[in-house]
Amino acid sequence: MRAIASDAGVDSALVHHYFGTKQNLFLAANAMPQDLGAPLREALAAPSPGEGLVLAFLGAWDGPAAASPLAGLIRTAASDAAAQSRLADLIATTVVTPAAAAIGRKTAMPKLRAALVAAQLTGLAWMRYVLRSEPLASASPSMIAKTFGRSIDATMGAEG
Repeated sequence: MRAIASDAGVDSALVHHYFGTKQNLFLAANAMPQDLGAPLREALAAPSPGEGLVLAFLGAWDGPAAASPLAGLIRTAASDAAAQSRLADLIATTVVTPAAAAIGRKTAMPKLRAALVAAQLTGLAWMRYVLRSEPLASASPSMIAKTFGRSIDATMGAEG
């Protein structure tokens, strides 16, 4: 915390006063945009939501306000319980709960199907934004959405 305060040009007591712990400082530095889930919920309303859902998901990650905090959160969640909880909450509120509601109108096992959709999207984020695995990291969002969207539709029971 002293090094962070020094880099910021402030007294370390000030950092401790406002954030208390390194964990609180990390969470504040990695704050998410206000409503990351709005574009995802909109995509879920379509009869075949897969392509739109993948585009909205990639758009959230590619957006300047979210990309760094999201990548930092997913990296840290691999080894930190508080970050795991924050990531799980984010996935639950932005993907699983709205997807389960959309799926529940169409087919059986909506919660399981929604969790599987979230697993697919989280894996996509890990490969593209954290590991930066090629050719996925440099593929266009539209190409990924067209290809991967079919898998999401199948998982949701929305395939045409």
